[in-house]
Amino acid sequence: MTKPHILLMGQTPPPWHGQAVATQILFDHEWADFEVHCLRMKFSEEMLEVGRFQWKKLVHLWELITSARAILKKHPGCVLFYPPASAKWVPFLRDVVFLSLVRRNAGATVFIFHASGLASFVQASMLRRIMGWMAYGGADLSLEVAIEALPPSQAFASKSASWCPCGIEVPEVHRESRRDGAPFQVLFVGSLQEGKGVLEILKTADVLKRAGHASPFRFSIVGKWFSQEFEEEARKLHRELDLADVVEFAGQLTGDDKWQAYAQADVFFFPTHYASEATPIVLMEALGSGLPLLSTQWAGIPAMLEGCPTATLLPVKSPEQYAEALLGLLRQRSRCAEWEVQSKTFYQNHYLPQRFIDRIAAAFRKASSVSDKREEAGQSFLVEEASSLSSKESDDGMLRYRMHISAYLADQNPGHDRSFGISRMSRLVLEALQKKGGIQIDTVVSKTSQRGPENVSVNRSFPWGTRNKVVRFLTDHFHPLIPSRSVAPDIFYYPKGFLPFLSFLSRPSVVTIHDTIIQYDEDHFPDWRSRWEYGYWAMMLKHTLRRADRILTVSESSKKQILAFMERHRLPSKEIAVTYEPCMYESMPQPECPNKKNFVIHLASCEPHKMTSHLIRCWHEAEKEGRDLPMLHLIGSVPSEVSALLASSRSIVKRPFLEDEVLQVAYLEAKALILPSAIEGFGLPALEAYYLGTPVCYVKGTSVEEVLSVATQKGGFVLDDPQSLFAALDVVFHMSEEEIYDCGQKLRAAYSSEVVEEVAGRR
Repeated sequence: MTKPHILLMGQTPPPWHGQAVATQILFDHEWADFEVHCLRMKFSEEMLEVGRFQWKKLVHLWELITSARAILKKHPGCVLFYPPASAKWVPFLRDVVFLSLVRRNAGATVFIFHASGLASFVQASMLRRIMGWMAYGGADLSLEVAIEALPPSQAFASKSASWCPCGIEVPEVHRESRRDGAPFQVLFVGSLQEGKGVLEILKTADVLKRAGHASPFRFSIVGKWFSQEFEEEARKLHRELDLADVVEFAGQLTGDDKWQAYAQADVFFFPTHYASEATPIVLMEALGSGLPLLSTQWAGIPAMLEGCPTATLLPVKSPEQYAEALLGLLRQRSRCAEWEVQSKTFYQNHYLPQRFIDRIAAAFRKASSVSDKREEAGQSFLVEEASSLSSKESDDGMLRYRMHISAYLADQNPGHDRSFGISRMSRLVLEALQKKGGIQIDTVVSKTSQRGPENVSVNRSFPWGTRNKVVRFLTDHFHPLIPSRSVAPDIFYYPKGFLPFLSFLSRPSVVTIHDTIIQYDEDHFPDWRSRWEYGYWAMMLKHTLRRADRILTVSESSKKQILAFMERHRLPSKEIAVTYEPCMYESMPQPECPNKKNFVIHLASCEPHKMTSHLIRCWHEAEKEGRDLPMLHLIGSVPSEVSALLASSRSIVKRPFLEDEVLQVAYLEAKALILPSAIEGFGLPALEAYYLGTPVCYVKGTSVEEVLSVATQKGGFVLDDPQSLFAALDVVFHMSEEEIYDCGQKLRAAYSSEVVEEVAGRR
């Protein structure tokens, strides 16, 4: 039986710190049940380099990305085992880049969170939350070394989690017998930095000295300085407090020298308050050496030492309490032999390397099982589709598997941007594809965005909304980096027509570009948006037209707009396919004799090309002239520039955005729909109106004329001629019920979901 493949990553010494030592144990172990590929992360060779930017780290990052992707691609289903960064910007950004580019190739992902504080660091801002979700979101298993108030598994929505303290091999330490009156040896081992409590050791020694109790104590501080600045600060305090006879800086000790320091000590003193502390390896070493412990109620330390009879834990930065505890241990030094047995027993029961390896092996098995199930699901997916698509046989008689489409809907926030028509179109197209069968569809959505039809699965659901412009920008462009819950789709579909900057990660891509209204607005209404906004959207459209593998649009009119845009910006020519749009009201029967009331409707908008202000001015002027007018119901948003006219009018009524059921009633009761838009991509409201028995007045030369031309030529007017608008209204008011019914039926036949889906599928 083939062994599961594991890509095991991590930092090993040097530099010497707990995470590196724990990783070395995993690298050195003989994994009999797994094919383990070890990939060392050597970003830092010295403690001074940890968490700091260096150009060589960028080179190494690229080497790791290349190597990891090669291993994962060579062994499909391989599990990625990775230690996330500490709570600092440089390693965090490194993780975002690495994991975003690598995780998609892994069969399953296991994170082991050695450093505490990462979840809180990420949650501190929206930007970090988005980036953190891209890197760490939705892991199959999270192993948490520390017990934290905000567990990483919770912050990053891991599918499962477990506590996984590390282990360490401690050689048999032969403790030296103590002579009566010998100094009481207090040992610290660790990175010499402020967070590890080095200054607290000096302050504790000073408390003992000032109280006249320092003479029995000898403090030995073992480790390498984290920075020159901190070394100068600590040595200065050491001099100022005159601790030369009490505290020594022994430097970094490794191998036998380090174990000898443990053998000579009476107590291990570790007053840490380090931000990324988890379950310190040095505490395990001290226990294995038979020492009692004095440490802090900090990070994962209380959990790792729960039930340990030789551990005393006190609040951080409490030199007076530390001094009192050390005096208590000194008074009981006759119990050293008893403490030695208790500490070693606790170590052997909890922190032998084999305990750690057993936990990791269990994680490997669990993640491998997840990966196997995904592969099996993929295989059964193909088999099921082969059996259900007998009409899809190829020339050699082999059955083809169905198409897998991933639709990006997170950029559609109906009611908060120009997404009403696009969102309805997106839903209808996905529904039609779903009904066709033989196609797997999933969606990428945000907390506030458009959702797919019922029974369409959600591949990725971001736990944030995309109404905020900055969040929307980040989500739109960096979502390809966020790990997917399913296998890679055959097609990435962008119904709103804009590809992300990282479009090379979403190929092959199909886009539906609805119009070039943004260019029209810039040409005719330059003050409507800022120059930056116009520039951005023009850039996005150009990027999409260059990068999309297949371009669809919704009308011949829109196609002409796009071709003109490409010529204007000297973009290389591409084929553009016209698919038209279906209407969500096609499932409703065509009304034969709707009960009409004396009003017309307009779907009002502040978008200048919708010409709502122009319509209100024309209507108000006609009212002043004494023209016999029906009531004009404005449904939606009205530009503030015409609010005074609206307030003084007797025949214009402002109505809010209507839920669909109420909007349907408005369509059914209205005598006509007025669409004065200077430019449209398709003009879906025109279909909605006719499908519910209401004729339409529209601007000649736009896509609306093209769309309605299969059924009628009536209702067109010239935007610059107000009289032609009212003439068009008179024409549609005189259309008989039978004529309107017939128009609705013709339009339903031309733009049914089946027809649109079939055309889109061919193209």
